[in-house]
Amino acid sequence: MNSHDQNVQTAAAAAQFLAGQQVTEKQCGGCGTVVAGINGRYACGSCGWINHWSDGDTRLPGTDDG
Repeated sequence: MNSHDQNVQTAAAAAQFLAGQQVTEKQCGGCGTVVAGINGRYACGSCGWINHWSDGDTRLPGTDDG
């Protein structure tokens, strides 16, 4: 397989991954700043608050999903 074909495969895999992602917003649980996250997972750049991984809207990939 040449590098062009590898690039096409990589781009297709990235596009498929990104199609399943959704940008969401909520108020920070620490300082109230509006934060954006992916699929319900957030980290606040103002105060450092992060929500627990299990609060997300989707299942996280496991070690067998590689």
